Order: sequence, then C-alpha cells, then structure tokens
Amino acid sequence: MNKIYFIYDVGPQSRLQWLASAFSGKEVNWVAMKYNPKNRVYRWRKPLHFLGYFEVAIRSIRTSGKGDCLVSWNFIIGAFIGVLCHLFRIDRTILSLNMISHNKQGLISFIRKTVYNYAFSYKKFYFTVNSEDTLHRYLEEYKIRKEQVSVLPDAYLPGYKEENFRYESSYVFCGGEAQRDWEVFFAAASQLPEHKFVGVGRKKYMPKQVHLPTNVQMYYDIEESDFDELLKNSSIVALPLKSKMPAGLIVMFKAIFLSIPIITTQTSSIENYLKDGVSAVLTEIGDVEKLKNAIKKLYSDRDWGCTLTKNAKTAIEKHSPEAYSQAIYNILFERN
Repeated sequence: MNKIYFIYDVGPQSRLQWLASAFSGKEVNWVAMKYNPKNRVYRWRKPLHFLGYFEVAIRSIRTSGKGDCLVSWNFIIGAFIGVLCHLFRIDRTILSLNMISHNKQGLISFIRKTVYNYAFSYKKFYFTVNSEDTLHRYLEEYKIRKEQVSVLPDAYLPGYKEENFRYESSYVFCGGEAQRDWEVFFAAASQLPEHKFVGVGRKKYMPKQVHLPTNVQMYYDIEESDFDELLKNSSIVALPLKSKMPAGLIVMFKAIFLSIPIITTQTSSIENYLKDGVSAVLTEIGDVEKLKNAIKKLYSDRDWGCTLTKNAKTAIEKHSPEAYSQAIYNILFERN
C-alpha cells in the first residue's frame, strides 16, 4: 500500500483524525476542501459548492502520486476524483465513503447518473454504502461491479457529548437537513397541543405553504453548536423521514449519547443500529398516528424511555470509530 490521502469537505482535520487510527506505520496525508457554509445555506450558491468539490478533487490528484490511495470522506468528491482519473488515465486507488443518492428527477438525475457511472467504470474506484438494502437499490440504478462496493455502516464520531437520562419534560425535537418529513412532524404536533415541539432545518428545504402549529418553534440555518444545544435540552427526538434512503444518522447518534429516546422512520440504515420497541420506536413513512402515540407513551412512561436509551447505547458499541477505520484499512489492503 502506497501513501494514503484522506480528503474531506468540512474541517478541522482534528474532527476526522480518527479515520487514520488503523493506519499506523503508513504515510498519511490530509487534503481539505475550501469549505464555505454559505454555499450550503443558499440555493443559488449551490453550484459554487460543487465547484468546491471539483477543486479539491483536482488538488487531491495533483498532490498525490502514482498508485497512491485516496480516501474521500465525501462521496461526491470521490466520484469527481474517479471521473478525472478515468478521463486522464491517472493511476490512483480511490475509496469513496458512504454513497447516498436521494431521488432526483429530470436533468439533475441524468447528470448525476452519468457522472457516477463514469466514475464506477474506473477500474480502481471503490466505495461503501450503509446497508445491504441500499446496495441492492444502487445495483438496480447504476452500473456497478459488485467487487467494487462494500457494505459499511456509519460509525459514531468521537467527542459526542454524553449525558444520563433525564426525567423532566421539555419538548420534542426534530432537526437536520436531508429527507426530514416536516409535514408528518407538524401533523403530530397539531394533534398534541399540550406538548411543545422544536424543529431545526434548512429554510430552502422547507415545504411550501405548510401550516405551522402554534406549539412548534422553528429555527433555520443555525450554527451547529446552537443545533446541539437545542437537541441536548429536548425530551424526545422525532426524526420522521421521507424515504428509505440513509438519513438522520448523525442526529440519531448524538441523541443516543445524550440518552434521549428516539422515534424515527424504519429504514435499512436505521436498522443497522436500532430495533423497534427495544432501542427506539420505528415507524413507517408518513405514519403520523404511530409518531403521535409514541410521543404520548414516552411522556407518560419515562421508565420505558430510559430503557430504550440504555439499549440504544449498547446497540451502537460495535460501530466505534476504531472499528470503522479498521474496516477502511481492510478494504484498501484487499485491493492493493
């Protein structure tokens, strides 16, 4: 195995240093994207964000040498590296982590499929997905060779704040960016006027002309530290999702460490970690009734909530950063 380059989008490097924990004795280098948070917040600046992906892909190739291994924390950056290596016949081994491809329509879908398939056709392009079910979906949608993809569930990140279970009641929290079903969250809140609800999201992703119940307080495009504080002070985390694709895992991990009971949509990615009625409450897409009833039960039976949180902490123990780093090492070692 030659030199290792870890490429990432959001810094600082210390946030992801654990990725290299299994690479003792290997020469490890880091390449960071020139990240601008405004390019994520404002829809009209999205092309600038993708230009940032492209720029760091070029810089990663120019910084590394023939036969080196490039590991991309962001899948899209890794795909761009694969496209460039294929187009210009550049010799690199590429491992792009955690492919997530949410449903798109029209021209965007066509462009994405064209770019990804071209990257997949590069013989030394490898990548990971979060679950077997996700892999099956992608095998049907893209031109993927089975030997180039590995199933690797996400790890929790080191440094998450940890708290014991709290018995006081505050509010139900929903937050995050991808695939949150705000209509379901608001519908459950409107049927539970005696309880408070707090939501945090991207303004650009909010549904148009949605009715906001009076017992819901919304925050938009806030800093991560403020997001984490609102999450920490909640009694219940509700994460209704719009699709079965991977989403909500970072918030899920943070809630588990904070000992906050979770209600979320049953997806193959979520099921890597949680079981319905054992370590969380899992619902179907669009199921307002079960979400509402689960909130009522968790408020009335706090001992059950405590049990769910303890079981959730036990369930994620095997998904440590160290185990994830070792899995990355094994994937590269087997292919070099």
